Amino acid sequence: MNKFALSLAAVALFPAAASAQTDLGPLNLPAGSTTLPLNEDFEAAAGVVPGYMALTGIEVATLTADPEAWANIGNLGPCSNPYNGSFNLEMGLLPGSTNYHDTRQAMVIQIDPTGYTGDMTISAAIIDGGEESDTVDGIWLSNDGVNWYSILQDWGASVLPDNSWENIVPLDLTSTPVDTAVNFYVAFVQEDNFPYLDLDGIGVDEINVPGVAPPPPVPVLDVTTLTGGAYATLSVDSVYPGATTTFLASITGAGPELYNGVEVNLSSPIVSLANRNNDINGFAIFSQIVPAGLVGTTVYLQAIVNDTSGAYASTSTSAVVL
Repeated sequence: MNKFALSLAAVALFPAAASAQTDLGPLNLPAGSTTLPLNEDFEAAAGVVPGYMALTGIEVATLTADPEAWANIGNLGPCSNPYNGSFNLEMGLLPGSTNYHDTRQAMVIQIDPTGYTGDMTISAAIIDGGEESDTVDGIWLSNDGVNWYSILQDWGASVLPDNSWENIVPLDLTSTPVDTAVNFYVAFVQEDNFPYLDLDGIGVDEINVPGVAPPPPVPVLDVTTLTGGAYATLSVDSVYPGATTTFLASITGAGPELYNGVEVNLSSPIVSLANRNNDINGFAIFSQIVPAGLVGTTVYLQAIVNDTSGAYASTSTSAVVL
């Protein structure tokens, strides 16, 4: 894909620590546990911290509770930008604070693997607001809540680009000395000095055990200026070489509606402008004269990429014809 394309998560994985990290906390530990498989999307909790989960927010200088340390799943306030639904884990300094100082935020989940025979991997959707590297940053495992081993470190290097939800590839929960055949803890830890998603902060959503492979990036639609009586060019950048891209338009609204079974951000009637075959790089392009009679009209545009693996809606856009 070219520079206009949405990227898959860029994940920098670090080898498991040879010795345990013991200074993550003090971290609050949950009294209860949850079983596997796990899909933690924070929706069922609806802002109430469940018994298998514990949150920590401390000032780094004193390692004591800090009211401006924002470890939030909806318990401290509404979540501002979940990956899905209405809730997610937010870690950073209190949103809106100008009292810039280092705080440490963490969420710990206790897992009971009894009876589970699936893959011992974990994945998640993560957004990085601009983290600098801190020793405690990352995803950690422990049996006792004191000795921790990393399976991912350094948010800034591990989740790219900043300010975009990315799906990390599944991580191996058996890659450290932690015994995952008995109860164990998983900790997501973040430390920095600016507010959540205001130069710093980490958001987490859709935690899955077994891990789920990242979805393919959404095809990206690019449109030149729409001028009545002149040519406009529409292009789609995707990861589907040889697929067929159908360019669509509407002048009645942004939907959503189904078009050939695919949800699009277009309202009926939806016009099929053209079909084009993607090149070896997954790129398709189409040009057409914009009718002069559409001057002053808002045109809504989108595309569907049809591949042997399925049909995928592109990003959508709208513009007023000049």
